[in-house]
Amino acid sequence: MDETKWLEQLRGRVDQIVMRDVQFTAAMEDQVWQKIARKAGWQPSWRKLLVPIIALSLCLFIWKALPKELGIEQGAKPGNMVNSVPSLLPGGVLETPVLWKPSTPIKSTYQDQSFTYLGEKPVRMITDENGFYEGQVQRVTWLIDDSTVSTVEVVAYSSEGSRVSLGTFQVMDSLFDAKGHFPSGIVLPDLGIWKLQVLAEGKHLGQVFVQVQEGISPANRALVEPLIYDWINGEGKKLGWIGPDRKIEVELLGVEAPNAESRKVYAWVKILGEAHLSSGVNAPMVFPIAYTGEKYRVTGFQMPGDGSDYPSSMKELFPPKILEKLQKR
Repeated sequence: MDETKWLEQLRGRVDQIVMRDVQFTAAMEDQVWQKIARKAGWQPSWRKLLVPIIALSLCLFIWKALPKELGIEQGAKPGNMVNSVPSLLPGGVLETPVLWKPSTPIKSTYQDQSFTYLGEKPVRMITDENGFYEGQVQRVTWLIDDSTVSTVEVVAYSSEGSRVSLGTFQVMDSLFDAKGHFPSGIVLPDLGIWKLQVLAEGKHLGQVFVQVQEGISPANRALVEPLIYDWINGEGKKLGWIGPDRKIEVELLGVEAPNAESRKVYAWVKILGEAHLSSGVNAPMVFPIAYTGEKYRVTGFQMPGDGSDYPSSMKELFPPKILEKLQKR
């Protein structure tokens, strides 16, 4: 067989076998031709051994090149497959933003009664459709679908890693389609997504995800605004020097509602006496509001001091979040 033709066929066969990742280089071809030239003077009886010798030599050259060509590639592949183990947030939730999504409200009907809940069995929650607002109590009703549970603990975890214990509660009788229920008030201090986890005897029973919003809840705004206007108009005796006829503007900055019985309202108040246009107030104020057993009412007010006392009194009266809002006005 013509050596040149045979060499071309051998090159093609090498490219098709398991060592196809190794390139048949020009240097390899030159070395094969050198061996053919050295053996060109052999007797015809040895000629039939020429092909096996060339094939063996070629395999040796490929074997030497194989670790270099494949070693780098194979050494790189394991590195691409290594994935770091994700860390866990408190409560055993993976630290992946995709997993922290507010539970979707679901509408349902039981014995001709409609209700909307968050979560899924065995733990669901009924609450105001306006959702949660930072630092303001939210009344909720929990639905428990486990007849063996009598006492539960509720713990809140934020997506930033904070943990807040929300208390221990006795599970009451059935409600709607649930085997048990209990009411609670929840105050979540910071913005973001929170996981509300229910534990029974220290073991996970279920969870609901909620979004905490910035600002003042519609329910609190509807409660405190009229109270503040009424107090300034009728009961603000300490502002009597302005006169009874007043033009009032109230800009609510924030509400602290740690429970259902009390509120602390931060507002920027502008009061102008109609009789004396030069008399008035334009300043931030704090209004405590309390439930007296029959109704809510404003129990007083506070203002920052004058002159050199102004900076220190501002820090005493207003929390950092409200001070930041005042600086941006």
